[in-house]
Amino acid sequence: MKRWIDVRGIAALFAFVLALSCVSGGALAQGNNIDTDEHRTTPVPHRYIHGTLGDADFQIALPDSWNGKLLIGARGFSGDETSAGAFKTVGLQKGYAYALSDQGWYRFDIIDNPEDKYYESRRRILQLTNYTKATVGRYYGAKATRTFMVGGSNGGHNTKMMVEDYPSEYDGGLAGYGITSHIEWMGSITRFVRNFDVIASRIDDIIAARTANPNWNPVTTPLNPPLTAEQIQALLNIYNMPAQVGGLSFNIGRVPGSEYRWPPASSKWPLGQYTALLGYAQTSIAKFDRFYDPNGDGELSLDEIKAWDPNFSPPPVANDLRRFDNTGDLQRPIIIGHGSHDPIVSPGETRVYKQLVENRFGVAGARDLLAVYFIPGMGHGGAEYDASLGAQLDALEAWVDYRESGGKAGSPPPNVLVGGLGSYPRD
Repeated sequence: MKRWIDVRGIAALFAFVLALSCVSGGALAQGNNIDTDEHRTTPVPHRYIHGTLGDADFQIALPDSWNGKLLIGARGFSGDETSAGAFKTVGLQKGYAYALSDQGWYRFDIIDNPEDKYYESRRRILQLTNYTKATVGRYYGAKATRTFMVGGSNGGHNTKMMVEDYPSEYDGGLAGYGITSHIEWMGSITRFVRNFDVIASRIDDIIAARTANPNWNPVTTPLNPPLTAEQIQALLNIYNMPAQVGGLSFNIGRVPGSEYRWPPASSKWPLGQYTALLGYAQTSIAKFDRFYDPNGDGELSLDEIKAWDPNFSPPPVANDLRRFDNTGDLQRPIIIGHGSHDPIVSPGETRVYKQLVENRFGVAGARDLLAVYFIPGMGHGGAEYDASLGAQLDALEAWVDYRESGGKAGSPPPNVLVGGLGSYPRD
């Protein structure tokens, strides 16, 4: 008879033992992995710890007025352990302990470090979770009663991934404007930049036409002078980008109406994101696809980077990157807020994630596990999202109460999420 080994359980146990070994007999971890341990007063009085686990730098914040609960943060694609955004601020103000790591890699130099891998995020977040739980228990003399994953962008992707994969570690999560398929997302970036280059000379006219008529159709209502056939096709290629994840087809294209967020950022278009999108490709394609070198000279030119298409990459690339795909296999509740005009991570990523959950649990079952709110006009995060975090945490707490009590306490997610800067209907 075969005996199956629970690899995830062993990994979690190992991380927990490692965490305990790093916590001294005193109130806080004081081993060689800690380089800062001090009291800070903003945004609220708290104990601040900074150190290293494995090759991942981390921070832990322990508020003086603790609510008994814990937030584990996941950073954005370009951040590090200091890139907590409003998650830390709002969390501490509400009494949560908070922790965040750089996950052992940094986008801007990952290509120069063979030991650094994007996929190590999963292991490093789990390691941070168990380490922080042990530290919290020693510091406060009590275990955290709830632990939530929180993050935006790549952190939103990681939040979904960790809650899916480790439901015993997390009671739920806030997964803001996140990726659902890493390989499809990176492919959409190179598709965007090479098609935008074709329409760049006419982007002002395109934005003006869309602003004047939200239903403008570039095929049936020509500009003056008209776009060329090549430019029309390039524009349509940005709106419609077929993609696949978990057996589902979806559109990862950029939403009509978001054109004012497309150009390179300038005084005229301060919200433009072309430069950021191109930067993701420049720092990541060589790491994503180690086989890619069209002319065989050992270096990737800018034109070669823009031409990359994961559909033409060899199977090992797709096999490796597909490990990042979210599955929708939830056992704990997640709230997602996503900007309707996000040009960095298409709203289509969140729509297909909802489909993944629905495919597993049915529409009604999915509503017991996932609540999605699209924020009109918002781009890739922003003031609207940050202002809604308090309401999102309150809704998540009430939702967990409702589920754990069998409906006797708490409440399901609201049909309209009332954030600090607006009200957003549940999708």
